[in-house]
Amino acid sequence: MTDWLVQHIERFISVSDPLRKRLQKIALPKTIRKGKFLHQPGKVCVHTYFICAGLVRIYYKKGNKEITDNFSAEGEWITSVYSFMTHVPDHCFIQTLEDCELLAIEIRELEKCFLDFPEMERFGRMLMSMYFVEQSERIITMRFHSAAERYRYFLNVGKHKIHRVPLGMLASFLGMTQETLSRVRSAKDVF
Repeated sequence: MTDWLVQHIERFISVSDPLRKRLQKIALPKTIRKGKFLHQPGKVCVHTYFICAGLVRIYYKKGNKEITDNFSAEGEWITSVYSFMTHVPDHCFIQTLEDCELLAIEIRELEKCFLDFPEMERFGRMLMSMYFVEQSERIITMRFHSAAERYRYFLNVGKHKIHRVPLGMLASFLGMTQETLSRVRSAKDVF
């Protein structure tokens, strides 16, 4: 599985043999069954996860309502960014939606890797920049676009996830009711 991680990183930087060996040492393979939690509220998130296979979501609870914040699938990362970066507990849940094959990297090991391999720190900055741009696009979409436009946005950025995400979770992610999502999906002008 580490080969998938190295291939992913090589899209951004060159991976030397010493860096490859370090990644093999610190990226621990995990097989997690559907419905299990990688993180829960009140705890510090000390791992970031690279997804080799499967689908994961981040969500929050407001009362009895679950509010989906994001989905990640193969070739993507997932963590509680706030908790991971600040080392403080947060309020999010990270849950597997499918059986998953993951590589878990602990924050202290990642920070050592950044110190020892400046190119890896560069990769981390590039990845965080991409995440920031994606979050900015999502915020703009959520605040200024119609329900149909928000759905089209997800079709464009999450097309490999669209048939794997339960409709209620997708509606929550898009900031609409499940009924509105059903109407949007059945409208002919969506596509």
